[in-house]
Amino acid sequence: MSLAMELFTLGDVLDNRLQRLTDTSRSSQFTAVVIGVSVEAVSTRGVLTLLNTSNEFEQIRTDRGDTDAGQIMIEHARSLIGHRVRVYRFNEPMAKNQQHNSRVAVHLSDLGEASDPIVSNSAKNFLVKAAEDDTVASKQAWLEAGLPESEPVTARQLAAAFAQLPGPA
Repeated sequence: MSLAMELFTLGDVLDNRLQRLTDTSRSSQFTAVVIGVSVEAVSTRGVLTLLNTSNEFEQIRTDRGDTDAGQIMIEHARSLIGHRVRVYRFNEPMAKNQQHNSRVAVHLSDLGEASDPIVSNSAKNFLVKAAEDDTVASKQAWLEAGLPESEPVTARQLAAAFAQLPGPA
């Protein structure tokens, strides 16, 4: 009986994902590297911190973590830190104001571990933005992760520095 319920729940999650992905007026996709995953205390949504193909800091949310879909996505995203992914996103109207959208990750396709080096200045700028312009915290995170002063870093190394920033992990 337990397996049957798990399969039923998984089927419901997949059906919901497919419906959102096929709504072409509100869905899109892009490639990025997963640098970190945190959970918002109030909403329980996962927040994926990404390095997009323009080497810019970007964040996208998951469904609520207290739902099956949200919990599955949060766990899946955490397993992909340091990986290039294809992000399938859905622009979901916000509950309080239907005129505004929240960008929600509906699916992540693993494209393998990110292998392109990230220029240290780009990586440092990424950390400063992730730290909400707190240069002291970003420099401290860089040092605590043991990153080189001027050489390029890997996505995994940048993720390690990101994890050192104050705030939710």
